[in-house]
Amino acid sequence: MILAFCDKSYIVQIMLIVKTFFKIVCYLAPLIVIIISMIHIFKTVLTGKDDDLKDALKVTVKRIIAGLLIAFLPALINYVFTNLVNAKEVDFLACFESASKEKVQSLKAKEKAEEVAKAKEEEKEDEAQLKKAWEAEQKQKGAKKQSFEEWKKKKEEEERKQRELEQQRMQQQQQQQGETSMPPGASGTISDVKIGENGVNVKQFHASNGVNMKYIEVLPTGSTSNLPLIIFLHGSGETNSVGGVSKLPIVSYVANDWDRSSKPFIFIAPVAPSSGWSGNKISAVKGLIDTVVSQYNVDTNHIIITGMSMGGYGTWNMLKTYGSFFSAGVPMSGCSSIDVSNFINVPIRAIVGGQEGETASCMKNVVNKVNNSGGNAIINVVQRASHGTIQKYYRNEELFNWMLSQ
Repeated sequence: MILAFCDKSYIVQIMLIVKTFFKIVCYLAPLIVIIISMIHIFKTVLTGKDDDLKDALKVTVKRIIAGLLIAFLPALINYVFTNLVNAKEVDFLACFESASKEKVQSLKAKEKAEEVAKAKEEEKEDEAQLKKAWEAEQKQKGAKKQSFEEWKKKKEEEERKQRELEQQRMQQQQQQQGETSMPPGASGTISDVKIGENGVNVKQFHASNGVNMKYIEVLPTGSTSNLPLIIFLHGSGETNSVGGVSKLPIVSYVANDWDRSSKPFIFIAPVAPSSGWSGNKISAVKGLIDTVVSQYNVDTNHIIITGMSMGGYGTWNMLKTYGSFFSAGVPMSGCSSIDVSNFINVPIRAIVGGQEGETASCMKNVVNKVNNSGGNAIINVVQRASHGTIQKYYRNEELFNWMLSQ
């Protein structure tokens, strides 16, 4: 029976509250009795009657004995409870803690299952994008007709050879210059989706790796040449939603509240077509950045990457992959244990809510890893902020001043 209680933690909580209440009452009873008795004796002494004083002392002794007996009630109650459920020497608090641990383990298993499901969904999305690219190529005149599997195998072989060539090129550069190179972003083209007022536009990047990615662009009111570039990666809740990304605090702040005339910069917020900032989408984001840099003649010494939640993980991923291409990184409330060797020279400002538990611990560990490797990283823990409220920190002029100063 006790095992059934442990499986239902709310029942255990009620039992624990009842037990705790009785403990408090029973432990306070002797103290209350003694205080009342002392007051009685004090009043009796003031009257000056010896007989009354003797009676008061007798009553006090009886009360103290009764109070001490009451103090033993918690042990009696615990004994009765444990025998009622036919499980001797069971600690109800331990039972509650066990039930809580099982609940946490259940939640972790659920989160892991969701991550696996998301990974499978992402694989399906990538497969769908590849099929679109295959279909487009098959429609071209003079293109060799191939089945999708043959075409895919050929593409994978081409990518493998490209990676080998890239690795050889990186090794040659390292030998010649002693510097770490980075993999290239996917090339592509940009098309207009919606040209809005006051420099706030929606466009689409058609990447060569099959990823088609819409993005929000916010331009300064003056010249767009030789300016800093800030890239923002959204969280999972805004996947494939231009409208959702447009309502985020950072986007509305840059578009409506930031002084784009005296402190100009170019801002882009890619919209992930499927969940996750990894694989082909990371390469597509880098390709989008390269294209925007070329289009507006961006100051390549001031390119900043930032992101929230899933985008915070994406920010770490971009830094891990492309390192010193960025002048600064601002990951918010997203983390994973990663190799930091490729971006130890990049200033990092990590931001996390004080109520975010494991995410906060993970981000502190990565920041420490960067600093222990000789890097320059700081972490802002926003007290009383949760995962749902931390994004308000983007509406912070000091944060943008820091990003632009790097």
